[in-house]
Formats: sequence, structure tokens, C-alpha cells
Amino acid sequence: MAQAARYNADNGAQIIDINMGCPAKKICNVMAGSALMQNEPLVARILEAVVAAVPGTPVTLKFRTGWNRDNRNAPRIARIAEDSGVRAIAI
Repeated sequence: MAQAARYNADNGAQIIDINMGCPAKKICNVMAGSALMQNEPLVARILEAVVAAVPGTPVTLKFRTGWNRDNRNAPRIARIAEDSGVRAIAI
């Protein structure tokens, strides 16, 4: 993701928006989209890598309140995003 973010920033992207909110089964079945919220250390590594890859380009993050109704960890993900240098979030 960091490499893709760098490529896009180098080619004129003014913002990098990461979507960890997709609930589609075909996405979640490969641990992407909202399924990523199950692995908070991985979320931190992804966000830190993307932010570091595009200095000067704002990185934003979209995610859900949790990966399912019984597991709501949006406040922890928001803190991870803030600590990683993400500039804005959408829940």
C-alpha cells in the first residue's frame, strides 16, 4: 500500500484515502476492507508505512465502528490513525 500511495502521490494525487470500511464478503474473506480492523497491529503498520511513504500528502482513513456488531473498536483504530499521522478519519 505504501508503494501504491507513493506512485499516486508522485503522479499528482493530492490526498491518499485508505478504505478499511468495505464489508463485502469477497473483500473481508481475504482479510481486506473492514476485516483489517480485527488486526490492530497490522492497521498500525499499514498506516505508518503509507504516511511515511508520502510526506506532504495528507492520508485519510475510512472505517466502521467495528468489524461486526459484537466487536466495536473504532476508538482504538482512531487512536492508531492519529498516532500514525493520518490527517482525517470517516466512520
